Amino acid sequence: MKIYIWTLIITNFLILSIVDKTSIQQSETNMLFNTWFLDTYKMDSKDYPPNKREKDDYILFKEDMTYTSKSEGKEEKGTFILNVNGAYVLMIDQNGEKIKAYIISISKRALVLKYDINEISDVEVHYNNPI
Repeated sequence: MKIYIWTLIITNFLILSIVDKTSIQQSETNMLFNTWFLDTYKMDSKDYPPNKREKDDYILFKEDMTYTSKSEGKEEKGTFILNVNGAYVLMIDQNGEKIKAYIISISKRALVLKYDINEISDVEVHYNNPI
């Protein structure tokens, strides 16, 4: 009888662990579906503001797995793949070019990405969502 009770307790604990982790991943995914405005660049613990051409830059991630972005005044559209386990977003533009961005952190108001691009691989790109 003791073995049966311990088996039940362990099984319930494992189920709760799996369900809880899934809901956390789901809520992070839902947070991504938003409009994120470029805020700052961070390199070597120093913040740098965007330049004048980047003033209105943003990324809009939509629930249908498409995105719209504006970078230095140029708008772009495409699709994206969200890899929750690898914590990255793979964006594919209309020309088929791919950009991978690692999600460093995400909350309702802030998104921090590190792009897999050699020239800026050491730069954290901070976005905000003014809700």
